[in-house]
Amino acid sequence: MNRRYGLAVMSAVVWTALVLGLYYWVHKPITPALAGALGGAVVDVALAALLVIVAGGLGRRVLCAMPHLSVQWSAPERLAAEALIGLGLLSLAIMLVGAVVLRGWSMIALLGLLALFTRRDLGGWFAELGRWLRGARLPQQGWVRLLALAALLMLAAALIMALLPPTKWDVLTYHLAGPEQYVARGHFYAVPHNHFLGFPQLVDTLYAGLLAISGRLTAGAPLHWLIGALLLMLTGGYAARQADADRQVSGAAGWIAVIALLAARTVWFELTFAYVDLMLMGLSMVGLLLIDGFAVPPDASDATPDDSEDHTPPESIPGWQTALALGLVLGFAGGTKYTAVWMGVAFGVLVLWVSRRDGLAAIFRRGAIIGVVAGILVLPWLARNAIWYDNPLFPFAFDGGGMDSIRQEWYSKPESGLIYGSNAWQIPIMPVVATVLGLENAGTYAADPGPLFLVLVPLVPLAWGRFTRRERTVVGRALLLVGVMTLCWMVTAAFGSYINLQTRLVLYMFPPLAVVAGIALEGLRRLPEKPLNIGFVIRAMVALVVVFMLMDGTRDFIRSGIHEYFSAREDYRDGYLRYTLGWHYAGIEEVNDLPRGSDVRFLWEPRTLYCDDDRVSCRPDSLLDSWYHARRTVGAGTPEEIAADWRAGADYFFVYEFGRKLERGDEDDDGTGFTGGNDLYTTADWAAWDTFAETYLIEVWRGSSEDDDSGDDDEDDNDVFFILYTWRE
Repeated sequence: MNRRYGLAVMSAVVWTALVLGLYYWVHKPITPALAGALGGAVVDVALAALLVIVAGGLGRRVLCAMPHLSVQWSAPERLAAEALIGLGLLSLAIMLVGAVVLRGWSMIALLGLLALFTRRDLGGWFAELGRWLRGARLPQQGWVRLLALAALLMLAAALIMALLPPTKWDVLTYHLAGPEQYVARGHFYAVPHNHFLGFPQLVDTLYAGLLAISGRLTAGAPLHWLIGALLLMLTGGYAARQADADRQVSGAAGWIAVIALLAARTVWFELTFAYVDLMLMGLSMVGLLLIDGFAVPPDASDATPDDSEDHTPPESIPGWQTALALGLVLGFAGGTKYTAVWMGVAFGVLVLWVSRRDGLAAIFRRGAIIGVVAGILVLPWLARNAIWYDNPLFPFAFDGGGMDSIRQEWYSKPESGLIYGSNAWQIPIMPVVATVLGLENAGTYAADPGPLFLVLVPLVPLAWGRFTRRERTVVGRALLLVGVMTLCWMVTAAFGSYINLQTRLVLYMFPPLAVVAGIALEGLRRLPEKPLNIGFVIRAMVALVVVFMLMDGTRDFIRSGIHEYFSAREDYRDGYLRYTLGWHYAGIEEVNDLPRGSDVRFLWEPRTLYCDDDRVSCRPDSLLDSWYHARRTVGAGTPEEIAADWRAGADYFFVYEFGRKLERGDEDDDGTGFTGGNDLYTTADWAAWDTFAETYLIEVWRGSSEDDDSGDDDEDDNDVFFILYTWRE
């Protein structure tokens, strides 16, 4: 009986395995293509995580030399701050090694040596991360639990979207286009015809290191997502630690701060692609964290609301250590983005304020340390620009590297700020207008900061009387810091270039504001509940914002094209890129099919990431000014002279026709000119282009909504997106 039963059991197992094996051999749930997409995603996340882990050990080694700084920090604050500082150091190491050789083996060797050098610190950082993750629990209080679940859902959706191939304009133009060319050459070098590559490249250098190891363009976005996760850990951890919330809702201020950032659509979108702003935002929070080393916020347990905010730091926290660490942070910020200059100004003012009673000698000493350290860390980027482009501030300020006075004026457009136009009324209320009218990657402000900063920060006066001394100190410092940043932004946007209006240039002000928002909303709990429980009302409104945030995130997730990339089709990558990039990618495919060795000049189109550099040479129009510039620098600017000059360097022209028409504008009713376009162009410029195209060029391909390859000149202007030309014989 036992033997028969055993045979029966074995037969059942074999039969089940046989049926399932045969069935799924035919009905494959995971095709080779899907396995490739999923496996590649795992590789991308693993490599990005490896970089962060090595950076965590490196940052811990540095901060261990200043042990008093992080004594009061919570685990998420400490882990995030160490990793962000470590990423800055790692970028400089990659820059140094990559100047000689930027190959997979050199990057693996570098990471191995750094891991070996910091093995104890790396092990300690990784172990603390594991303990923190294992001990993490969702909040028990219902409303805070909603915030936590919403944040985790938004983070998960962003991570999945970050696994997709890059399609964002900035990424295709320079954030990954530059690293791709560096890796192809085998070292960092002065890439011509792309002024964006003169910007500080601390984060882009990390992308170059990843690309050298994996050869995958998709590795950059998961790293930026991890940097964003560190930012949220740091912001939420700091807000939770500083807020004196009731024990039953402990940590609520931290989750509110996290939601305030995620509800800013621009911030959430940046979690999904390879960019740089999340690093700058994280460094801004590290800087605010370090300010405690100059003047520690008093413990709320022995404070009253009437106490002064000043608190002399104990002797156990030497001011020079804080100044040194803050110099590191500001130096890394300057190596990330030029607009971090206002971050440096704001922290300078804040250090001056918190040190005002420590004497002039202490102020000068701290300022000197911060300035020297930050300057040393920014210097490599400036020196590289000076060597590559003969201009340390390339592409701004001075001529060099192809940027002459004509291009400087074209790019910067001085005196184009708000004060010079009909929108001057916006100047005194710019933060309000930027919130209400701000659209992601569109409109005047080109960013969507979400509603919560404008809703919650003004609640501070209402709750101020119920804040503890610690909360008053933290909120006051954060508001002073953000106030200076905002003032710098408003002045440059009003009296400088219209470019300065973009809110994304100063996203680093949002993490300190998120801390203020969290503390302010939790402070409302201490107000009387009658005649109106204002805290309950505002929390209900924030919950509504969370619902809308989840709805928007779901819609963006569905529209992302993820179904194309993980479709299990053999051409899943190309299918996804055709779906998301449309005619641009169709045109790039045509360019890549040109005869090997062809030189292709892009016009009104800077995006060259997907050009096959092994087959063709693509020259971007990074400033969108090639025709404008040629008209003013090539002889008298006639079509004949431009054709003679361009023949030597271009076999084909890839023209973004839709963009050209946007620059031109609409024809006047009388047919004598154009309106609504770029007013730097003249009617003669467009007439010269028409002559140039008709006389010297012939269409090879055009991308249009009618899918018409006939080259019919009578086709509706709005139907044509791209045209590929070659020279007429």
